[in-house]
Amino acid sequence: MRRFFKIAIVAALALPLVCSCSDSSKKELAGLVRELADKDATIDSDDWKKIAEFMDANKAHMKEFYKDGHLDEDAVKEYIQKMYSKGKDQKDITFWGKADKRFLTVKFYLERSGSMVSYDSPQTSGEFKKAIVKMLNSLPSDNEDNIIFVVNDAVYNYPKSYKEFITDNNIFKTTEGIGDPKYTDFGLILDSILNKNERNELSILASDMIYSTRDLTTVNKQKVLNEAEGVANAIFKEKASHKSMLIMKMTSSYAGNYYPYNSPSKGTNYNGKRPYYLLIVGDNDDIARLTNDPQYSAFSKFSELEGFEHKYLFDASDAYKPFYTIMLKGKESRGMFRPTKGQTERITSIEDVKADRNSDDLQIEVAVNLGGMLIDSDYLTDAKNYLVKSDDKIEIKGIRAITADDRNANNKKYLDKATHIITLKMDALKQDQDVSIRLQNRLPEWIATSSTDDDTNLSAADFADTTFGLKYLLQGIYDSYKKLSDGEPYYFELKLKLKR
Repeated sequence: MRRFFKIAIVAALALPLVCSCSDSSKKELAGLVRELADKDATIDSDDWKKIAEFMDANKAHMKEFYKDGHLDEDAVKEYIQKMYSKGKDQKDITFWGKADKRFLTVKFYLERSGSMVSYDSPQTSGEFKKAIVKMLNSLPSDNEDNIIFVVNDAVYNYPKSYKEFITDNNIFKTTEGIGDPKYTDFGLILDSILNKNERNELSILASDMIYSTRDLTTVNKQKVLNEAEGVANAIFKEKASHKSMLIMKMTSSYAGNYYPYNSPSKGTNYNGKRPYYLLIVGDNDDIARLTNDPQYSAFSKFSELEGFEHKYLFDASDAYKPFYTIMLKGKESRGMFRPTKGQTERITSIEDVKADRNSDDLQIEVAVNLGGMLIDSDYLTDAKNYLVKSDDKIEIKGIRAITADDRNANNKKYLDKATHIITLKMDALKQDQDVSIRLQNRLPEWIATSSTDDDTNLSAADFADTTFGLKYLLQGIYDSYKKLSDGEPYYFELKLKLKR
């Protein structure tokens, strides 16, 4: 009996000691995370390395973060996000770069169809090659892991190195004889850039985005266009939840044969301007990294590329989480209100809201950071692209860039973090309510105006600016993202509380 009692006491004493060690390790982990993320709300590759090394050294007390003996990155992310999900410490944490990989690997796909060759013929001004080289040269990596592919009827390896591609004076001459240039298998190409894209990796495609089939001359044109939409939709629907795709419309000089949709083997000479497109595919976090990680600031300046015209981001997630705050008093503010207590970093809740005595209505200005987004500026500042949800009717009166006049004593603290002001207009507040402002993710107008159903007339006024079947191909991709959304996809949401 004494022996049993003695064992029980030892076991009882040992148990708190084990728990204490575990709790101590968790507290140290929490302290490390706060040290790394409190100021910049970011966990970068160096931060990941420090966290991973600490957890590896305390693996016995971190079992819930390991799967099959390896650190579970998603579990660590979830743990950090929960740390900053409540109270005064509430922040949206940005993650990029695992501990074992500082830079994103790039897989670059060059379409080598008959029409593509004429973008870089000796008679052109060289905008096509200049834009590609500038983009790839601005990547912050040593290029050792980057790979070049040539695509048309299939996906082929580029015969030289990545560095040799960048310095190659005639990329289409070097790739002559690779594949069948009369036919572009977009199903296979899109499948490659999407389904063979891994974490911490970008897939980039340079293409004229003209969908074609082997028997195009004998198939009804509308059937081809519908097929393009269906193929794109089928490929993207499985991956759209965690992959984003940026498409950029570019313009380049063009000199050589152009092959209309009904003449894939017999070209017609054309000298002038033609559009082509750059597609960038990656995990949602990796695409977000391009405009958040200072190391990618040069790469992400896409509007500075030779021939850039437009961009559009396909994304099914709540892609951006910008800073925003209600302004205490702005140039266009009307009415009276005061901030709800307990708000320090920003103001998202106001009370004692009363209409202006003279105009008998309310105008509330919301400062928001619209910088660092892969969205055209004219799209960001068009009120028609926003959806306001509220109990009382609220409309967006306007969206404008912040000026020096806005930075008064009341607002200076907040405006340092913002780029634009959204002015909300409403009648007197009838009841307490939550207000949601969403920037909707819609196919921009430039996609429809850049598309044509007939590219056989090379003298047509819009030939220099349009692409056969573009809107069908991109509509198929968009529908894949839209199906994953509750209603219409959106880029970000601003949430406000208004109380009487």
